[in-house]
Amino acid sequence: MNRPEEYAASNGLQYRDVNNLIKEFPEDFREMQGRVIDVGCGPGNITKDLLLPNVGKDAMVIGADLCAAMIEYAKQHYEFKDKLSFIQLDIETPELSNNLIGQFDNAVSFYCLQWCRNTKLTMENFYKLLRSGGKAIVLMVSHYMIFDIYSEQQKDPKFAAYMQDFLKFTPPHHGYPNAEEMLREDLKEVGFEILHCTNRWKTFMYLSLDSLVNFLMSINPFLERMPDDVQKDYRKDLEERIKNEYMSRKSNEDSNNCSIETLISLLIAIFKKP
Repeated sequence: MNRPEEYAASNGLQYRDVNNLIKEFPEDFREMQGRVIDVGCGPGNITKDLLLPNVGKDAMVIGADLCAAMIEYAKQHYEFKDKLSFIQLDIETPELSNNLIGQFDNAVSFYCLQWCRNTKLTMENFYKLLRSGGKAIVLMVSHYMIFDIYSEQQKDPKFAAYMQDFLKFTPPHHGYPNAEEMLREDLKEVGFEILHCTNRWKTFMYLSLDSLVNFLMSINPFLERMPDDVQKDYRKDLEERIKNEYMSRKSNEDSNNCSIETLISLLIAIFKKP
């Protein structure tokens, strides 16, 4: 994954979908008081710009992310005394720190939980983080074309050595038509009361092939393993696969100056700890 500032500049898709989520469930966000943890906050811009203004006026928001560089960036640019702070956290850890258990009144997570292969363990940790009566709102990717591309690229001898663990970076619901039921089952087993759970397809328009590829490169987990020359080959390969498999022939004629509409499937759930 690229540097936090590059990621923050490229996450227009997340920004739009989180903004739409807040507009769809405004009361659920406004009712969030006390300590609110944002799991997978990344560089912190969405936490500060979208979440903080839309939760209860007396809420204290704590952004949490696995990546130390993201947390350091967020602290430097967005931390605000008594309103917004940041901590490092692995939400998929088998041993959640005791000082976090039962310390939060509400929890949210946007575009993060698709990276957690063990969804039941992840939801168990949400359960532990929350106090009794605490509510959580999550939005995660269930299907996106880049994960199909990973599956094909890892078969290419040029990239195979760097992508053997590609499944680790593929959403656990990807490719499953019953993604909503899979999530519902995990939530029920953990003990949550499910208030809302849907899986929906949405579109997002990129202004050019370059803008789409720049975004996909910014979230790519394999690049840091590749030498510079392989990274250049990888980008060219990614561009060609998108042209050949995800663009119409007409768009392909002038792909760098043509807008591209992409499809993404999102799981949205609201649930409560009894």
